[in-house]
Amino acid sequence: MKTQVSDTSIAAYRALPVKQLATQADRIHEIADDLHGFTLSLKEIQRIYRARHGDIELSTISARVNALVAAKRLERLETTRKCTISGVSIHPVRAVLQ
Repeated sequence: MKTQVSDTSIAAYRALPVKQLATQADRIHEIADDLHGFTLSLKEIQRIYRARHGDIELSTISARVNALVAAKRLERLETTRKCTISGVSIHPVRAVLQ
């Protein structure tokens, strides 16, 4: 598969331990779960994640959120709202109640 990601980025991603990737997803899910009843944008998740755990790229948040949506641990709403950080209309996510 061809990508437009540099070889160094791909190598760095592949070098990450699987446990670390799962931990990021678990931390993101925990953020959404802690705020049950609220919806979140990717930038809002990023802000909370940085406050709790340190720096994380928005693209990493996006990848983990997509995986959590696919795993049905988060749901992406069809309705839109403005992100409180960027002011852009987004489809927010929230934790799936179990």
